[in-house]
Amino acid sequence: MGSGVPLLNEYKEEFFWKRFPQTLLGGPKFKLGYDAPVYVYLNQLVIFLLPWVVGGIFTLLIELGVMDFSVGCYVYGPLMALFVMLTQAISLFVQKKRSANVINPQNVLAEDDEIDFMSCCGVETIEFVVPVKKFKINIILHALVSGPMCALGLWYLLPATLNALYNSNIGATVILYILGWLTLCIAQYPLTVGAPPEPASFRTLDTYEILPLMRPFYVFVFVAFDLLARHFTEFVTANVYLHILFIFLPLLWTLGVLPPLDALFPWMFERILVDLLGGSPMASDLRLILMLLASVSVYLAAYFISNNLVTVTVLATAGYLLSTDLGSLGSRLLEMCRKDNNPKTDFSILNKKKSNFFIVWSFKELHLIVTILVGGIAAVINYFSTQISTDVSTILGYVIIGLLVIQNMLGDIQSVYVFFGFWRNKLYPSSIQRSTIFQRGKGRLRIVGNIRRILLDWVSPTVMLVYLSLRITTFPATSATLAWTVFGATRAFRWIWQSTPQALLEISIVHILSIAFPSDALLQSTDVATQLLLVSLCRDRFAQFCNKIYFYITVLFTSWNDKKQRHKTTAPTILLSILFFPVVICVITAASVLSAPLLPIFTLPIFLIGFPRPLRSWPAAVGASANTNPDTVYYQQLAVQLAEPLRTAFASGSLGDPVPGSHYLLRYQDRTVWILVLERGCRYVTISVKGLELQETSCHTVEAARIDDVFETAFEHENGVPCCTFNKYPLTVLTPYDATVVKAYSDARNVLTGIIDSPESLALVASSFIKALVWVMLHHNVKSKKDKLHNIGNSPVRPASVRSKKMSSIRAPSGVKKRNQTASAKKASEHVTEVHINQSWESFRSDSILSRKQSRAKSLHSSIASIPDSIWSDDNESLALEPMGRNKQNKVNLVTGVTNRQNWSSKSKEDSAYFSPLKETVHHKSVNQGFSIPGSVLDNYSDDEKGIFDDDLFGLPAVDINKPATSQQHPVFSKAQPKHGFKPVTNLAGSMQFSSPYSSTLSLPLKWREIPVEQSKLDTLLSKFPKDWYQHVLTLLDLDAVGKSSAEVASELMTDEVLMGIYAQLVMACYAVVNVLGIIGSDVVSMGPSHVYKVYTGDIPWSPALDWLTDDKELHQLVIKAYRYAFKLMLDQVLLGEASSNEELQEYFEEYENDLYIGCENDAGWGQAIRDGKPSLFSLMHDPIKGTYNSRVLTLQDTTLQIGKLNSEVVRGQWANLSLELLYFTNDDEERYSIQAHPTILRNMTVQAADPPLGYPIYSSPPMSLPTL
Repeated sequence: MGSGVPLLNEYKEEFFWKRFPQTLLGGPKFKLGYDAPVYVYLNQLVIFLLPWVVGGIFTLLIELGVMDFSVGCYVYGPLMALFVMLTQAISLFVQKKRSANVINPQNVLAEDDEIDFMSCCGVETIEFVVPVKKFKINIILHALVSGPMCALGLWYLLPATLNALYNSNIGATVILYILGWLTLCIAQYPLTVGAPPEPASFRTLDTYEILPLMRPFYVFVFVAFDLLARHFTEFVTANVYLHILFIFLPLLWTLGVLPPLDALFPWMFERILVDLLGGSPMASDLRLILMLLASVSVYLAAYFISNNLVTVTVLATAGYLLSTDLGSLGSRLLEMCRKDNNPKTDFSILNKKKSNFFIVWSFKELHLIVTILVGGIAAVINYFSTQISTDVSTILGYVIIGLLVIQNMLGDIQSVYVFFGFWRNKLYPSSIQRSTIFQRGKGRLRIVGNIRRILLDWVSPTVMLVYLSLRITTFPATSATLAWTVFGATRAFRWIWQSTPQALLEISIVHILSIAFPSDALLQSTDVATQLLLVSLCRDRFAQFCNKIYFYITVLFTSWNDKKQRHKTTAPTILLSILFFPVVICVITAASVLSAPLLPIFTLPIFLIGFPRPLRSWPAAVGASANTNPDTVYYQQLAVQLAEPLRTAFASGSLGDPVPGSHYLLRYQDRTVWILVLERGCRYVTISVKGLELQETSCHTVEAARIDDVFETAFEHENGVPCCTFNKYPLTVLTPYDATVVKAYSDARNVLTGIIDSPESLALVASSFIKALVWVMLHHNVKSKKDKLHNIGNSPVRPASVRSKKMSSIRAPSGVKKRNQTASAKKASEHVTEVHINQSWESFRSDSILSRKQSRAKSLHSSIASIPDSIWSDDNESLALEPMGRNKQNKVNLVTGVTNRQNWSSKSKEDSAYFSPLKETVHHKSVNQGFSIPGSVLDNYSDDEKGIFDDDLFGLPAVDINKPATSQQHPVFSKAQPKHGFKPVTNLAGSMQFSSPYSSTLSLPLKWREIPVEQSKLDTLLSKFPKDWYQHVLTLLDLDAVGKSSAEVASELMTDEVLMGIYAQLVMACYAVVNVLGIIGSDVVSMGPSHVYKVYTGDIPWSPALDWLTDDKELHQLVIKAYRYAFKLMLDQVLLGEASSNEELQEYFEEYENDLYIGCENDAGWGQAIRDGKPSLFSLMHDPIKGTYNSRVLTLQDTTLQIGKLNSEVVRGQWANLSLELLYFTNDDEERYSIQAHPTILRNMTVQAADPPLGYPIYSSPPMSLPTL
């Protein structure tokens, strides 16, 4: 950015100066930005100073001896509580009393936030000065807080109290009294009115009005120390300094150093758990609280157990158990409990799962076995500790030092850089481009990783356990010393499992100190447990201090060295930083001690202490929200694939020590993955995966290019790695560590100019569309009917029982029932049906009655045994193939007859030969017309079920299927013509007289047979139907029947010209709707690529027949699917060569069906295909700006991901600045200075990786636990 760019624009700067006095004084709005009456300011001043005025009166009475201090406090406190309630009550009453009919005059020339004040006590004045609290209960709560705070504050600031602390120093007493009461008024004002804007904001919204309690809470903390000092002399000295610090509370509140309550308690719990009890930061607040309770319970047990042996055994056993992944264990147990409460659970399966669960937890994960071993080793060693020579512990100390050195060396050897990321590791593969060579080199390093894993997971903890059991044998008798000793012992026995590398370092330091200073009085007077506690705190804070120093130096150096980061304030800032370097060091030290982020204001080298917060930095649950878009699905698929390589890398140590709060960056192609380590324990790591947006802005591109450069210089050395190769980007926040191979989608985009606009290609799409329709229709019908049969066979309630309930009000004539039974018996005895279900034929027959008409079926069944070559109707098919219970309200069958076809002569002789049986089958059928009776029993049945009552009224009278049917109309059961947007000109809804008993398996659904295309139009298209391809596809279908193979069934189906005819009619009708009817006066070639793209995306040209296709979603989806297959087939044939045989076409279509998803990026199936790991995905796109058509191919393949580690303090500092800038300064300008590209600290990507609403990752996973065993 140029030097003239302002940090805040003019409007935001004015806004800041309005709210800054509110922050400083606790809420009074003394700077409004416009002229307001004086009484507005006077009202606020009265409310602000009233506690001091009344408190001053009581102070005077107490100092003069008129009133005892206790009486003054007891009276003053309730008065202030009453003042808060009375103020809020007046505001509430006045605002409720205002009539809705009163129209307040509005100044149309006023600014948006400007208020027209009418009078001193007007409604608008009271609303402005004393806003009503959101929750009425808070009026009482805040009053109850205000009363005790003011009463204790009166006692805290009495001149007598101050004189006693400062030896009657009048100057100190006056200053502390005045500034102390100012602090008390600033803390009390939010309780009366409302919270001021706080720089220390953890949440974007204060939903429950907790923020007004923040400042009073800190006043209570100081008062609590004063009360302790009055009873315990140990706190007197601290009380003296705290009284001085008390007057600086407004400054700390203004600078945002003190955390709000919703951040204070999680941070405090986390620090207690980690620093005192040896735990890990947790992935959620609930897990943090539960783990803290469990750890405190262990501490209390160890504190009150008097037997040293039992104490050590309990600490060692509990230390191991608490270091394991109890969060996942609790989730499993909770899931089991929920299953136990489910009455529908199969208990045999549940018992089996229970046994497997405990076996896996106890033996495969080794938790039970290791727990017993740990307790046994600790007990035995501690019991015989007095008999074991002290030289043993000394030797073990040296062994621990050796293990520390070895495991660090083995870990560094596996990384691309060694010596703190400065020197290129020559043992690491020189390049990652040659996958075979890279995998071979990684295989050698994997052996090193396995050795390190054994040393770190098993050898080191065991050695440290023995060492601690020898050194921690007794506990002091005094309670004060005992408390710290138990803290140290609790932490030590757990820390060796919770964070083994750090435990090795801490024990090594303690051992070196004991050897280097054997006679030091301080070391001799401090037990080993306390020493380990102090060393661990120093180690952790020193590591934070070093990272913060690096952050400070990097920002200071780049603010001048990078010209784009220079600002007009840069030079003065650098000069001040040098002059006040001791102050800077103090700020960094204080931030390290508090474990708080170092906050660079506007990412300039001006640093403040950010308020302490949990290590995960954000209040919301991990993975709770993200700015999802169509690209999110790529990260969802990648997150699952990353689990295994990350687990291996963390276990081997190639990614360094994954301490909680670590951040890793993964990069490949245009995708950037951000990984945050949430927890770390015994053989597990819990992480969260975030995905950054793929469509990079210019700022993203700059930082992404730097990331690519950093990784390229680390991993790309085709000619080998020289011995003295150093990191070219030492100050960059990103340090490359490792590379790994995962299954991910590679993205290829190609311009189709010259292909999609070629006439030959367009004609090829049209011809391929017919073949694709044949393939899709046949496969879909076979699959759908098998699925329905499977559902019926596996249904716990037989469909016959369902049918009996629906038919209970209808009685069939006895003759019909008898013929049904006779036909069923004959059918079962002959085994002629091609479907075999494990149920009685009678139940199967009763099922099928719901989906087909029975009149012609009955007569046909009765003649099966005597007429072996009879014509087979689709009415006698396995009737359970049709779905049941699909109630189509307000819809009736279109036509139950079939229109005569007259124009067959125009077809070729060959076409007539195999379509004429279809003509003979369906002619002379008439159309039933009439009206249904409202409220009749038919109203409750679907269209297919109502087919029972069509034409023949339960089969009476009997109909000879070999004679043309006559029109019969039943006034009761006849149905009216539908009111659709199309008229079915070609109707195949009648009984199809198939020549094969297996044709019913492939018969089309009734709703597909009502074709709204004129027969003359179809006749001109039927010659294009590929008969040989149709027959070839039949041989590929799974048509196994009882007693016959699939090939035998297919050969019979090939001879059924009726079946071929109805498929030809349907296929060519769909072809006509897509490529003929909607483009009258033109053809698909003349329409050009725009027609192809529109149909590909589902936008079929309109025609009167389009409603028939779009109303049936299933058929519409199949047509679009076939067209997409056809387009891909055209593209493949143009690029790879034309398919010269049906077998080659078969290979293409099988690949499309099994290994390829062809669709659009905005389809729901596109994302699901990626999540399911489809090998390839294809999409057709259009660029309206360039006027080009592009293809996009995603291929799932082995992809090398480069992994680097980010400096955790740099990330925390930028996130702290982001929170301040957006929540307090409200600097939400997209081009604001602080989110411009910063290639060194990756400012833009770090901002994006923050949790919403401040950040905008497109994907954020919930906590993922990775076992590293």
